[in-house]
Amino acid sequence: MENLGFPLKHPEKLCYPRDAITRQDVLAYYLSVAGPLLRFTRDRPLTQIRYPDGIEHKGFFQKNPPSGAPGWLATWPMGDTRYIMLQDERTIAYAVGLGGLEFHISPLRSPDAEHPDLAWVDLDPMPPFGFDEAVALARLTLSALDAIGLKALLKTSGKRGLHLFLPIRPGPTPHELFLALKGLGVELRRVRPDLVSLERLKARRHGVYFDFGQSAAGHTLAAPYSLRAVPGAPVSCPIMAQELGHIRPGDFSLRTMPLRLKAVGDIWADRVAPQDPRELMRLAALADHGR
Repeated sequence: MENLGFPLKHPEKLCYPRDAITRQDVLAYYLSVAGPLLRFTRDRPLTQIRYPDGIEHKGFFQKNPPSGAPGWLATWPMGDTRYIMLQDERTIAYAVGLGGLEFHISPLRSPDAEHPDLAWVDLDPMPPFGFDEAVALARLTLSALDAIGLKALLKTSGKRGLHLFLPIRPGPTPHELFLALKGLGVELRRVRPDLVSLERLKARRHGVYFDFGQSAAGHTLAAPYSLRAVPGAPVSCPIMAQELGHIRPGDFSLRTMPLRLKAVGDIWADRVAPQDPRELMRLAALADHGR
């Protein structure tokens, strides 16, 4: 920690008590994946979820810098909020020292505060459905996107589902992307009404919830390589489409992710350049059928 300029606060504190994972372990993990993590978090508004007393105690969301924050901390003013930006290893260490476990990012990237360079969808299976059904919907979604010439990046959510990221050239507003992704969901539901749910009310969902709303203004999603605050210290892990059907959510954790990164590298690096969003935007015409 000396090379980061300050000591870690309470390194011995248990963040994941059942797994005997300390704050020092959390920092060591994040520093081990800092390269690919920062490639996605840098220059984006950050929402961190802090658990100062570990995951068995109540956590809370943090957007603004806390009182006494160091002057070097990079921030992004947006409305009434001054978001922290996760720019470097020093900021990682500072956030972990506050009890930060989960790092969630915005689809917006500085200097453009109005036009996202990412569109994304959360595939969230509803019990009794599970990860296998999320995999089935991921395959269907990838096929639909491929048909209009778009490639998506795929990662585990770190819990029971999957996330799809679409790198795009900035242009559409968050609301326009919201409508386009809703239109995509409508088309997928037409093909597999038994699998795809677009219901906003949780009690009315079935199968796998195609959560297109995550691209709406103000929403965030777990960053690639972010820990999740549940037992086992799982990680939201980038995967290849070929791995669908061969992996389980529990395969990727604080303890296994650094080994995977050494074995396969940063599989998203230079994989998909920003794509023209026009074909995606044409799907917005289908959004009204999602009511």
